[in-house]
Amino acid sequence: MIPEVSIPNQKKNQPLSFSSLPDEIIENILARISSSNYPNLSLVSKRFLSIISSPELYATRSHIKTTEPCLYFCLEDLPNISSPKWFSLRMKPANETPNNDDIIVDYSLVPVPSSHHTQHHVDYSSTVVVGSEIYLIGGPSNGPPSSLVRILECRSHTWRDGPTMSVARAGASAYFLHGKIYVMEKYRKDDDNWMEALDVKTQIWSPLLSHGATEFRSDWFLIRVFRGIIYAIADKTYAYDRNKGTWEVVDTYHMKLRYILLDCCVIENVIYRYQCDGFLLWYSYKKRKWIRVKGSDMELLRTHKTYMFSAECVLSMRSYGGKLLVMWSPKFVINNGVPERKIWCAIIALEWRRNKVWGKIEWVNEVLTVSTRSYKLLSCVVSWI
Repeated sequence: MIPEVSIPNQKKNQPLSFSSLPDEIIENILARISSSNYPNLSLVSKRFLSIISSPELYATRSHIKTTEPCLYFCLEDLPNISSPKWFSLRMKPANETPNNDDIIVDYSLVPVPSSHHTQHHVDYSSTVVVGSEIYLIGGPSNGPPSSLVRILECRSHTWRDGPTMSVARAGASAYFLHGKIYVMEKYRKDDDNWMEALDVKTQIWSPLLSHGATEFRSDWFLIRVFRGIIYAIADKTYAYDRNKGTWEVVDTYHMKLRYILLDCCVIENVIYRYQCDGFLLWYSYKKRKWIRVKGSDMELLRTHKTYMFSAECVLSMRSYGGKLLVMWSPKFVINNGVPERKIWCAIIALEWRRNKVWGKIEWVNEVLTVSTRSYKLLSCVVSWI
């Protein structure tokens, strides 16, 4: 709760300067401003820097619900990038945004300082977002197992060590649900150590029962989370009961849950995916079928020669504050005799009109150039700041 603060007594007819306001009022004002302006505002004075750096400011932003989504992704691009590097896509301050009626906002790519442990255990499946923090858990699927946990604080772009797991893991699946991070390592044959959970509040790991897991772990399977439930998708589909600690077969054919095998995106309980011809689809539970998202912008993205968009080029789809964020990399181009690939990003606003979904591109731009064959997108997540 933001306390009520009385303004210091002022002499009659004397104007009130912003700097004379109490810290609590300045904090309340800054909390209502986009965090993209904070780097410039921190240069105003040491007092502003102190307030902007304080956890109280971000607690106020969370309380009054002014936090903003921010994309973070980790990329490996040999030999151009010697080890995996993190980047964030930040909204530009208003005075840096070009005057273009077709663009609501503009974004810039910001390099993030790498953790000194990052190259040893960063992997898409072991990256979890909790509010304004990103957890990197265990070792990569193609590397040595690790019990390490590293945490990126997205407000300050600083790293710290998290609580180590009970066992070293490689290529684990990790998801944040109900205040806990659930970690499952499908390559581990010891069922007793297959799952554990981190209580984010207490920062304590606890082992989990996982009866029934051996029924699907002997063969290929994939872990996914949908509507707050953990699923294992194999020949059959299993759901994890957190209270009983058991995996049970569920009937999910009616909702075609197996489409989550693809890189689908769930926004406000609606599943979105791209089909092979580049059309964006949403799933109607009532009609039990996939329906195209309407809008001329959707057609423009699919047919514009500059974007060269297709479903085969999609690298990632994420919910971005209720909007759809898409990253893709078209086929390579030749630049001064050197083959290159561009990574593009688009933010698409979605709107319901008469039981149909319409899409409008709010922003689209090229964000990075990579080599043609050796690059790999290791992680792509959205944090809240």
